[in-house]
Amino acid sequence: MLSARAWRALVAGPALMVAAVLPAFLVASLASQIQLGGSAVGLAIAIFHVICAVTSTPAGRLVERIGPRAGMRIAATLTALSCLAIAGLAQSAVAVTALLIVGGLANAFGGPAVAALLRREVAVHRQGLAFGAQQSGGTLGSLLAGLALPLIAIPFGWRWAFLAVAVLALAAAAVVPYVEPAPSNAVRRPRGLTSVHALAAAAALASAAGVGFISFLILYAVHSGMSEGEAGLLLGAVSLAATASRITVGVLADRRGGEPLRPVAVMLSISIAGYLLLIAGERALIVVAALLAGAFGWAWPGGLTLAVVQRSPNAPAWAVGVLMAGLFTGAILGPLAIGILAEHERFAVAWGTCATCALLAALTVSATRRRQLRPRPQQ
Repeated sequence: MLSARAWRALVAGPALMVAAVLPAFLVASLASQIQLGGSAVGLAIAIFHVICAVTSTPAGRLVERIGPRAGMRIAATLTALSCLAIAGLAQSAVAVTALLIVGGLANAFGGPAVAALLRREVAVHRQGLAFGAQQSGGTLGSLLAGLALPLIAIPFGWRWAFLAVAVLALAAAAVVPYVEPAPSNAVRRPRGLTSVHALAAAAALASAAGVGFISFLILYAVHSGMSEGEAGLLLGAVSLAATASRITVGVLADRRGGEPLRPVAVMLSISIAGYLLLIAGERALIVVAALLAGAFGWAWPGGLTLAVVQRSPNAPAWAVGVLMAGLFTGAILGPLAIGILAEHERFAVAWGTCATCALLAALTVSATRRRQLRPRPQQ
């Protein structure tokens, strides 16, 4: 049975992760309501991810010093400020972009702080599930951003969607149990390149494939003969499949005694078939391929989060900050590369690139696991 503190952590952590990603997702989904052009939206989202990539590791270091509760409150406050300011002051693309910088900084604090909280409050044999739930925040955020247009923005106005996210962020912070910061002499970050950095490289590759795929799925589906409504439903189904798979990997890791890397490598390998099937361009195959790529190619974040925390138990926030830096780097480079190919309608090369990135990520995860299992020589 989970304690009351563990339940509070499991509620507050994923809720904050959803809130922290929503400012960027809402700007993308509500762009027509806010009266932003496509290039302005692309630039704003890119800058959001750049801020996340650059500040995740320093934010993780700071969270180690101040504790997860303070880190989550910083993330919640910055998210609320970003959303409230967008709702009240967003009169131009420049203003929205500047305010998303605040949101990006909030997101950089959120991942390490939530991971450190779950590490402290959730029993070891339930941490796979906990980190899977944490990392489902991104996919749930994209799904909720899509629903915000018909459910909130059209009937009530787009500003109410941002106000709702601000309330969610502050509510999540209010639920966080009190956690004493770790003593400074207990925080020991590994020196040099470690398995944490190797898994961050795998996250960059997997993220480049997954975010590149998600970013251009609707465009490709419509290009291949689907209606916009059908393509939107497909994206929603992919988001739900990805959410379920992230939690599934965590549950599998718990049942295997906390070993997350093998299922992550297997699922990344299966996703290669999904990316390659997209090349056919047939409507039925696109549906199957997208669900394969979404369910298996986006299953890894919770598993890799658990793995890096296991490899740096005395500095989990730092480890997750390094991992998030890799994830966000891939989220920048993947859509950029796939977008260049898509602009010239070279979708076969684009999906082949996603498959290659997924393969390299799976090989990196497998190599890291084998190195961990290799017996050390006798001294």
